[in-house]
Amino acid sequence: MIEIHFDEASEAEKLFWLLNERKPADAPLFHAAYDGKKTVAVYIQGEEARALETQIIPAMTAFVREHMEDRFMLAMISDWFYFRDPEEQQQILALAHSFLDGERRDYRKGAAFAASRTALLVEAFRAFLRDELSFSFSSFAMFRLKPYMERLQHYVELAIDEYKLEQEYQTFVQTLRDCVAARKPAWPRLYLLHDPPRFLFYDSERRELSAEDVRQMIDRHLVVSQPMYIDSSVLAPLVSLAPSKIELYTDDPDDGMVQTIQNVFEERLRLHSRADFSRLFAANAGHGREC
Repeated sequence: MIEIHFDEASEAEKLFWLLNERKPADAPLFHAAYDGKKTVAVYIQGEEARALETQIIPAMTAFVREHMEDRFMLAMISDWFYFRDPEEQQQILALAHSFLDGERRDYRKGAAFAASRTALLVEAFRAFLRDELSFSFSSFAMFRLKPYMERLQHYVELAIDEYKLEQEYQTFVQTLRDCVAARKPAWPRLYLLHDPPRFLFYDSERRELSAEDVRQMIDRHLVVSQPMYIDSSVLAPLVSLAPSKIELYTDDPDDGMVQTIQNVFEERLRLHSRADFSRLFAANAGHGREC
């Protein structure tokens, strides 16, 4: 019998049900029992090595990945990094999952880890579990899951770094929004063509502006007074002019600068494709400019 003691009854109950769900009805090699409190007992009925390798360890690994992983990371976020606000914790946890699931690039590590989280868990259980064993799951996690916990800590740290960057970015965007709202629009309309990596400016009369023309538009006080760096080729002139309308033509709406311009100018901005720009200016050449 393998006897597993938990700190919380809900954890014991989850493992009990998961063990039974993973146990094949036609060839069960173990029987699981739950005392209704905090202990799960696993009675091995067949060959020990086969029962552990094919049924018990996979179920225990799934239990950690599906039911305990978030708890471990939330404990790190709260107890190690002192983020105690529940909303902040959930935001950081969501970011950690985006790294774990591969949606975000792990910029601290060039190559992938040699072993997956599942492999780390299987290795730990394989080295520890045996018949006639009684243990505390929390102690097992503390002393036997160190490589796995270090892996989670790595992604939690990445998530916290990303969270702080996003908070700084939101503060930056709000500051620029306030600047735009406080300024009287210098132009009724501005046309902006995204020609990666450049942004080309066109005035209300649809005349292209030179780089020097754009630099001349910048309010130097605006740039100097900002606590964060403000891009001098695009954002600084846009915020300085604070046009009533911005017509932005791009084929890459997910570009970082395009997203920032959208976030700052919100309802003042309209997105178009570059094909729309070509059609607009072709019509403009044929029929004369319109304001």
